[in-house]
Amino acid sequence: MPSELPFRIALLFSLVAFLAIRAYYRRKSGTLELNLSSSRDSNRMRILLVVLGSLAIGLLLWLIVPNWMSWSAVALPEWMRWSGFALVVAGLALLTWAHRTLSSSFSSNLEIREQHQLITTGPYQWIRHPIYSAISLWSAGLALMTANWFVGLMPVAFALFFMLRVPLEEKMMVEAFGKEYMEYLNRTGDFVPRLIRQY
Repeated sequence: MPSELPFRIALLFSLVAFLAIRAYYRRKSGTLELNLSSSRDSNRMRILLVVLGSLAIGLLLWLIVPNWMSWSAVALPEWMRWSGFALVVAGLALLTWAHRTLSSSFSSNLEIREQHQLITTGPYQWIRHPIYSAISLWSAGLALMTANWFVGLMPVAFALFFMLRVPLEEKMMVEAFGKEYMEYLNRTGDFVPRLIRQY
């Protein structure tokens, strides 16, 4: 059985790097504080925060006292757990790229800001929601690294939230950018690149 220490160190890096990237770019775009009242999906955001808060407690317990989370452990080979770390790194790289491309157009709330522009460069030339894709990769990587089904509920929670949020977000973008966004929507994928262009 592999030692848990290397995975705990990798998990700590994964959490610190994710929080640092998010904090840096949210501060840079002036959205460091989460204002749920200005978001069109404030109720969903509140539910997500409660769910993720519960899952985060399990994640921190696994990091600090992993024996306390042994009830939800899953037997995974070591190579698969390290493949989870590779997913984390890929997710963090995509997250950084997407945030850097968005710059001041980023907002964690569903809102059109005064300086909002339709960004179609960087990862946005292929997918419309690369930040969601990045978070999905990152959280799936955490689940594999910890080999814990309770932590594995985190990517599920994110995926459900993203699937519910995207229609609202894209409706808002169509209202703001009209035909330009419709054309962009037809040539890009939502979370992964589109293989066949719609007409």
